[in-house]
Amino acid sequence: MVELPTLGRHRTLVTLPEAQASELVSLCELLCQEGYTTWSVPLDQVEVAVELMRVFARRARFGVHDVTDAATVRQVAKTGAAFVSTRLLLPTLVKAAPDFPVILGGATPTELLAGLEAGAAAVQLWPADGYTQRDATGLMALLGGRPVIAAGELDPEAGTEWLRAGAVGVWPVGLADALVVGDALADVRDLLHWWRPAR
Repeated sequence: MVELPTLGRHRTLVTLPEAQASELVSLCELLCQEGYTTWSVPLDQVEVAVELMRVFARRARFGVHDVTDAATVRQVAKTGAAFVSTRLLLPTLVKAAPDFPVILGGATPTELLAGLEAGAAAVQLWPADGYTQRDATGLMALLGGRPVIAAGELDPEAGTEWLRAGAVGVWPVGLADALVVGDALADVRDLLHWWRPAR
């Protein structure tokens, strides 16, 4: 199984807003300063991410989300991306590009296990917000500590619960929605401080 790249100090994946690279530089600098160094973009923003990596390659990494076919995995693997992800259980993506991390999706323990057995670097539980803290602990125990990312409408408390239960990372949709290009950086910093999971 190919290993998942590091998810940064807070083990939190951040979906970047859709914008030009020049508009995102200040936001990405702030993300790096605050320890959010694993970013994701949709396929049509790959060129933007590649441009950003000219500035942040030593401090951050990016992946591409919502990939659904093997040809796209091969395409993305050549760009310098660190991973691709999908919310679906699509085992054929794992073999598309040797030694390239693929995060598969699933909504049930059976789907998550199938993704892991297919060789995914990690699986993302979508939507994780439908699970209670007790559910999270039970699910992680059931999967034996294997790499699971909790994704969905998570707040800081829920993110912390998932990480304490054993998830390797969290992927909060609400955080992505709140990162608006053009907002005052002080407000964005406050948002990042508020969202930061407890250790």
